[in-house]
Amino acid sequence: YFDEQGYGVSLSLDAEGAFWNPTIRTAKIAKVSPKSPAALAGIVVGDEVIEVAGKAVAGAKGKDIQALIEKDIGESVQIKLRRVNGDIVSVTLVAAANTW
Repeated sequence: YFDEQGYGVSLSLDAEGAFWNPTIRTAKIAKVSPKSPAALAGIVVGDEVIEVAGKAVAGAKGKDIQALIEKDIGESVQIKLRRVNGDIVSVTLVAAANTW
């Protein structure tokens, strides 16, 4: 659901239900483009997205999370991540034109 154009990150979802609006179990970072907003924020492959703009990802509907993430260039969204080592971190991503 992260827009590759805006943040430079791709997610791997574990979800159930209808493919057009599934209920998310987990959302993990599958790819981070070098020099992208995600890379500059320190996001790495394997991080689990646990909150988007204060809303828990687990149990949320895909379209609800997508609506929170979709931003115009220059707008930001707060993301809370669980690192592979268990640490919880918050990062702010600013949507950007794809220059990476």
